[in-house]
Amino acid sequence: MRARAMIGSRIQLPRRVRALILIAVFAMLAAACGVQAGGGETAEEGDDTGGTEGGGGGGASEQLASCLESDEPVELLVWGSRDYYLPPDRFEAFQEQYPHITINWDVQANDDILQQMQRMRQAGQKMPDIVHDDTFLVADYQEADLIRPIDDLMAQWQEEVPEQYDAIMPITWEENQIDGQTWGMAIMANFDIVYYNTPWFEEAGVSPPFETFEDLYQAMVDMKAARPGSIPLTVQALEGEGVTTFKTTASAAGVEFDGAVPDLTSEEGQYIIDFYIRAAADELLPPEAITWGESEARGAFIRGDAGMILDGITVAGDFNQVGDFNFEEDWATTLLPTQTESGLSGNRITSARTWMLASDVEHPCEAGLVLRYIADEQVLLDTLEGGAVPMRHTQALEQAQDVLPLFTDELQEGFLEADTVPAGPNSGEVENILEQMWGEIVTGQATDAQALAEKYQPQLDPLRPGG
Repeated sequence: MRARAMIGSRIQLPRRVRALILIAVFAMLAAACGVQAGGGETAEEGDDTGGTEGGGGGGASEQLASCLESDEPVELLVWGSRDYYLPPDRFEAFQEQYPHITINWDVQANDDILQQMQRMRQAGQKMPDIVHDDTFLVADYQEADLIRPIDDLMAQWQEEVPEQYDAIMPITWEENQIDGQTWGMAIMANFDIVYYNTPWFEEAGVSPPFETFEDLYQAMVDMKAARPGSIPLTVQALEGEGVTTFKTTASAAGVEFDGAVPDLTSEEGQYIIDFYIRAAADELLPPEAITWGESEARGAFIRGDAGMILDGITVAGDFNQVGDFNFEEDWATTLLPTQTESGLSGNRITSARTWMLASDVEHPCEAGLVLRYIADEQVLLDTLEGGAVPMRHTQALEQAQDVLPLFTDELQEGFLEADTVPAGPNSGEVENILEQMWGEIVTGQATDAQALAEKYQPQLDPLRPGG
């Protein structure tokens, strides 16, 4: 599919969706204020039209009209964090619609955009106009004064193209709100799901979905009985590779997080720690996982040495490229459970990346049009087809399964109900501590959940927000 510029198109939003987000729309309208025009001019002194921090004054309609009607040459630099998150046409259709706007783009996949922008700011260099990075880092960008709020651009958007704006799920903005302002657009989000070996499930008599964590554990036991020499659940525990599996399942089991810090001493925390301690003791996890990163964990699943893996929906594209490893015939997907038989319950989580505008952007109005293009219905579908993740756009979601067949109705329902990944300014330090605990679990060193929690919780507590 070729991306089409539909920025000004009219999309009929279903009434049921409009009702769900009406409150959010009113909130955005209340935040309406002016923005700088393409030439970078700000409101004159004494202008009473208002404005937000980082943006100029002036009425939204007036400023947007000026931006659209201008033929002054404008250049914008866009930094994407991954190749597959950029529109597949690399803004070709956008530039056809706005020939005076030149988009220069680059992929910065080393996860150091924040550090690069800090160095550029210190050196007095012009930063990229639009950047894309993990949503949990938005607070760090904001604290370092590297980005500007976009509430004024959102007000323009809602006023000028309400049908397109209203199709965007409120979580897109809510995840990026700090001190009453919105600092970016998280229009797409990764979603961890359970991939399983279809023939192995059939041999073990396992039938998904799993209602409880006890059902999931019993499935692993049955899988081990069917294939004693193999591992039911593959995981990674290599230092520096993160603890996504633990955090995702902890959230699903109901563990409370304060920022990025989990409460390991709670009933829910004790439950999920004990779940994995028992799994390691019953040889349901790979003992060599302490040396495994994501490649080794995924490789075990692809080879059939492991029967399940909890991983992001993006990895489905990699599985589809493996010869003789076919969706449904060899592998399929299901959701992680969110409750236990004892009554504990939690939420599935999504992990998003956010598009942000640099604090020194000279042409915020034109940059706002780029955000609209990225969030366009057809562009989102093209981006999904190119290997990206599901979109937070109601109209595009209705067609997502045509592009990604494994994104079943079951998975879509889970995606729509999911919360945001627990995060905070100290996420990296929290991950380092949890990695140490996770390593003790997968290697079989840990035998008591309470003792393990009491060992690591004191190290985590100082990293709570305000701690």
